[in-house]
Amino acid sequence: MKLARIIGAGLMLLLGACDGSPSVAHGDAYEAAVRQAEEARAAGNVDTAIPLYDRALQANPQGIEAKLGLGQALLAIGAGDEAAAQFRDVLARHSDDSKARRGLAASLIAMGQPALAEKQIDLALQANANDYHALNLLGVVLDMQGRHAEAQANYRRGLELAPDDPGLHSNYGLSLAITGQPQAAIAQLVPVASSRRSTPRIRQNLAFAYAMAGDLSNSLQLCRRDMDELFAQRQLAYYAQLRSLPPDLRSAEFRRNPMFVPQSAAGRASAAASL
Repeated sequence: MKLARIIGAGLMLLLGACDGSPSVAHGDAYEAAVRQAEEARAAGNVDTAIPLYDRALQANPQGIEAKLGLGQALLAIGAGDEAAAQFRDVLARHSDDSKARRGLAASLIAMGQPALAEKQIDLALQANANDYHALNLLGVVLDMQGRHAEAQANYRRGLELAPDDPGLHSNYGLSLAITGQPQAAIAQLVPVASSRRSTPRIRQNLAFAYAMAGDLSNSLQLCRRDMDELFAQRQLAYYAQLRSLPPDLRSAEFRRNPMFVPQSAAGRASAAASL
């Protein structure tokens, strides 16, 4: 079912914590396994990549490249707690590893713990104030806490440093749409949604922005790109409901809906109790 797959991927917020393939320089078996795993992950074959990273770690249990790659692969399937363990292990031995620091922050986001993630991002930005990946993650955690104006300032700063980064455009566009600025959101999202780097998450952020602008026709067309007709119509109706809310209630709905924002275990229990 298309919708379930999108939601399972963490639909709206793009963490952007993947920084490409690490360099590899440890023995033939380790090197070969990591290279194959990176190729599989880059192609979107995460289920193939994970056992290859495990194989690499059997050859070299302390392999940083394999741990970082495995952490990213686990994040891609929503296993934030397992991903965090990989990144923490790297940081225990290399506390200045920026990829591991951002990976841990992304894992905490995936676990619905934005306040803890913010602390990790602060450490990353103390090390490098121009780390646009960290600025993107900071925007995400601020949006998750309803601090949208602060989030948008960080997305803009990130875009000054990396004007072509799709995650920054996508998250900035979503934040603008949530706060009732749909035309500005559409301007951020259309170029990346129509590019080769488009993803279901980016397209659905644009669908939401169109709905916020009252353009239900374009919103529905984008929903249909990634969902069957029944779920596309339901998604459109939900976007229309969000549009009808005042900004503060729209923000609250955004933050408590796991389709948009990962929830902590306590948050999931609270949401279930309210049903």
